[in-house]
Amino acid sequence: MFDEILACLDGSPLAETILPVARALSVATGGQLTLLRVVADAAELSSEEDRLRDCARQYGAQRRFLVGSDPAAAIAAELAAHPRATAALTTHGHSAWAEALLGSVALRVISQAKRPVVLYYPLNKDCDAPKRINTLVAALDGSEFAEKIITHAVKAAQSLSAKLTLIQVLPPQITPAPRPEEKIAVSEANYLHWKAADIKTRYGIAPHWEVLHGDPAEAICRYVHDLPEAMLALTTHGRSGLKRALLGSVAAACIRRAGVPLLLYWPQH
Repeated sequence: MFDEILACLDGSPLAETILPVARALSVATGGQLTLLRVVADAAELSSEEDRLRDCARQYGAQRRFLVGSDPAAAIAAELAAHPRATAALTTHGHSAWAEALLGSVALRVISQAKRPVVLYYPLNKDCDAPKRINTLVAALDGSEFAEKIITHAVKAAQSLSAKLTLIQVLPPQITPAPRPEEKIAVSEANYLHWKAADIKTRYGIAPHWEVLHGDPAEAICRYVHDLPEAMLALTTHGRSGLKRALLGSVAAACIRRAGVPLLLYWPQH
């Protein structure tokens, strides 16, 4: 899956925090790591060239400059020209989500990529990005839309030689009448049990699975927080304009609070 990783940089220290993640993916899969920098003009190219050369040398990467006034459009066009490439980038985690994601380069790349994008937001400046991915966690909710991540999650897990784990978050248990605990567990596990069996049949990979309870974003973030060498894979909705697509959604909360790289997919209907 990760034949080429396009690490998208913008000249900021935050953008460069994607580099250890991108390097880990390329090393694990034998893929090409390319540092991609979109500049406005020749003057900016000249000023950024030395820095990009240093980064490329440090991470064993190729470097590529694009000239354009719209970074997101330039990155999307580059992905269209390289159908086996995967974009990897960071995003700002400001408290106001409209400022953080709406209209940002990251959001537009996710919406235009037509494939999953690797996204990483470090929880703090001292937070080290994982140097390898041992577990690929795919978040499902029982819908066909969420299941669109499955094929990509399976391919990513296979490429990384990582364990695949399926998770589903259910509301806190409210039982009006007592009933056997075993019956509750079986009922809750039916969906993931069936989905794991289907994946094994289709792809020859046997996923682990686990049912979580509580608020979806909180439960997912809490789960992956204990898996420092994990990647979280999930879909995000693109309904009713950009503001409703990510603002306040589970995906947005996971970007800000998970602390692990995300494989985020915005399916095009």
